[in-house]
Amino acid sequence: MERSKIDDRIEQIMKDHRRDYPRLERELKKCLKEAEKDGEIMLIGKISLYLSMCYFEMGDRVRILSHAFKAVGIFENSDDMTLLARSYNLLGIGYGAQENYQLALASYNKALDTIRGQRKPVLRKEMILNNIADCYYQMGEYQKSIHLMKGCLSTCQKKNPDNHASISVYGLNLSDCYESLGEIQQAKEILDCVEPDVKTLGEDSLVYGYYARRSVIHYRLGDLEKGAEYADLTLSGMNIIHDLYEFHRDFERIASLEVQANDCDRAQKFADILSEYANSNGHTFELIIAKRVQASIFDARGDRANALELYKELNDLYEKRVQEQNAMQYESQKNAEAASREIAKLMKKIRISEEKAERDPLTGLMNRSALVSITNEFVQSAKEHNKKLGGIFLDIDYFKEYNDTYGHAAGDEAIKYIASVCLGEETSSIRFFRYGGDEYFGVILGHKDEDVEKLALRISETVHSSGYQHIKNPNGQRLTVSIGVVNVDMKDSDYTILDIIKYADKALYHAKDRGKDVVFAYHALANSEHEYRRVRT
Repeated sequence: MERSKIDDRIEQIMKDHRRDYPRLERELKKCLKEAEKDGEIMLIGKISLYLSMCYFEMGDRVRILSHAFKAVGIFENSDDMTLLARSYNLLGIGYGAQENYQLALASYNKALDTIRGQRKPVLRKEMILNNIADCYYQMGEYQKSIHLMKGCLSTCQKKNPDNHASISVYGLNLSDCYESLGEIQQAKEILDCVEPDVKTLGEDSLVYGYYARRSVIHYRLGDLEKGAEYADLTLSGMNIIHDLYEFHRDFERIASLEVQANDCDRAQKFADILSEYANSNGHTFELIIAKRVQASIFDARGDRANALELYKELNDLYEKRVQEQNAMQYESQKNAEAASREIAKLMKKIRISEEKAERDPLTGLMNRSALVSITNEFVQSAKEHNKKLGGIFLDIDYFKEYNDTYGHAAGDEAIKYIASVCLGEETSSIRFFRYGGDEYFGVILGHKDEDVEKLALRISETVHSSGYQHIKNPNGQRLTVSIGVVNVDMKDSDYTILDIIKYADKALYHAKDRGKDVVFAYHALANSEHEYRRVRT
């Protein structure tokens, strides 16, 4: 399928299944197979990015990383800075989910570097800074986190005052930082500040995140009635919250504070939610949180036996968690290496496909479309290293007559034979192209004039003595070629490859005009004069 059609389909899939993440995953995987089959490297990167986003929304913290890593590897070799920045950001999220905060910070900083200088980056700077602040928060560096969060909130309020969702997120995160430092009143003031933005969101999981944070703050301020009120509001939104990952810290705090307030019944509701979430995904970290809350409830109710049993389980879970973290680090490295190998294979496959597309199927020479990219490299190298650049233009003498006499199949064989002669002369500094029909062009980097002329004579003599008959050719009734050459000094010049082709073509014209089966060379003289002379053995 054409790349543009797959691209359009991907965007339509993202639009149609925005909230149906299992369906979104299935559809994206189908597109990924098609893109891999066709070798569409940029589409593979884009789909990998979207899959990483999908796993983030699904709460699958393991598969975020491998797909984000693949996307980064692909877009690092492209000029699409928008997709690269988004990939780095998701890579940071993936590392953060595995509690590898140093690598998460490095990824977020790469994302910042990528958007730097962009006039209207799709990924806003404060969004990335918010993620960096969260890393510092998780590492216990609350002051750094607060400094960044305040900047994010202030910037968004000034530049994007209608972006109520982002303002709400930054406010909730900043409040969390202050609460962690014990600055509870300051945390409440931040929540008061963003309350008007939260109220605009309607039925959104962020609203219930706000209620949960409010509950924590009021409980910590000693206002048990308000704390319980916001706790109940939080519970009312459980059908809206599709991923508890963003809420479990606050749910654990609410339950713990309610245990301290002797409100074990309400605490049990949060404990049940945490247990259900932990059992559904089987993640050790979530199991630890759920059992920790339940153990504190048993303890507060005087159920020492059940509390002791859970504390024993917690001890085992903590040991398991350490082992898992070590395994995750190893698995992350394996996934990164696997993604690198896969990208390398894809790039090799694409290079082979590109090379095939740039080669003339009849002769095996590079075609005219490849001439520009390859010769431009020669031009640049010649100018940078003060080397001469040469051109050689040749075509078959009396080729129409050859086709009329021997047929087009024989004509194709003659074209293939001369191409093989040219290919036999190729080196890293000599490349030939099929220019069109029975015409060939070669570019020569860093050779002396006499060496370029000897190359042309060698080709001419090889074809002349090949034994191919051509009864309509007066030059010995055999297959021959006419050749024009040029070799110019590129230092401090404004020559382009088009100039090289033009002068070589004019030299070829002189060879044709002087009876064919000869080589003519262009030579530049003083005062912008030039001459064309026959090259002899």
